[in-house]
Amino acid sequence: MKGLRGTIIAAAIAVAALVPTGVRAERLNDRAALAGLHVAKGIFLVNVRKPIAVAHLIRVIGLTARELRAQKVAPRLIVVFIGPDVAFLTRNRRGIPYTEERTVATIQKEIAGLARQGIRFQACGVALHGMDVRPSALIAPVTPVENGFISVIGYQEKGYALIPVG
Repeated sequence: MKGLRGTIIAAAIAVAALVPTGVRAERLNDRAALAGLHVAKGIFLVNVRKPIAVAHLIRVIGLTARELRAQKVAPRLIVVFIGPDVAFLTRNRRGIPYTEERTVATIQKEIAGLARQGIRFQACGVALHGMDVRPSALIAPVTPVENGFISVIGYQEKGYALIPVG
């Protein structure tokens, strides 16, 4: 058994030695999907309900915008929050458990940074009403709309691709 094990290890080392050390993984791209595009329009419909998942999503949206720019396509992105997620967008963070305060602060910081890059953020007025949140309580980069679904419908009719998250 020891001899077989030694032979297998020696064979694995020999095969590994044959693979050039300078080989790099091929860089991924979205050339086929983006062929002929100069602008990419997307609208994210967010209803996640977990601050840690929303924080991750916001970072991925930022990454998406950067990757579009790197591939010479201008991103036109809108993020619409519906349902309880609108509570993560308030200045006073009323109703946010202490254990989630830091994550919500991260969400808000990321949103502010992405808004400076041209990504637009909206909060559904129906959800705001349901959560008893005044539109004036929203952080500055977030715009309240009467109905998040209507906003999504309108932007889809204007050529924005729907990306539902939730």
